[in-house]
Amino acid sequence: MQSYDDDIDAWRRSMIEFVRTQDPDGAEKLERLLKKQGTLMSGNVYRERFTARQFSLVFDPLLQRAVERARILENLGGGPASVPQLARALGLKPGIVFDHIKELARRDSVDIAGYNDRDALYRRK
Repeated sequence: MQSYDDDIDAWRRSMIEFVRTQDPDGAEKLERLLKKQGTLMSGNVYRERFTARQFSLVFDPLLQRAVERARILENLGGGPASVPQLARALGLKPGIVFDHIKELARRDSVDIAGYNDRDALYRRK
């Protein structure tokens, strides 16, 4: 019988694999951090240790944002879309989508394909 920790690890790894399909570099960074979990939980030279909960509080939000960005990239693979269109399609708030778009543009993964009225249409590079 699998333990709760094994289920969480399996879920995290499946989410990282999804991220890898859209953002291989982002998935690699997440994997490196996940591999350090054991070291963080066993302690450092000062005998400071992360608990599993503390690790989750740091790692899981990073994973969540990476998955959201991967979903945006996946959606943009079907053609250009505006922030409101992406927000509706993904069930996210427009502000969150816009923050992800800014990060993806900073990484040179998306750019502006044109405009629909006042809304920029973003495309995947």
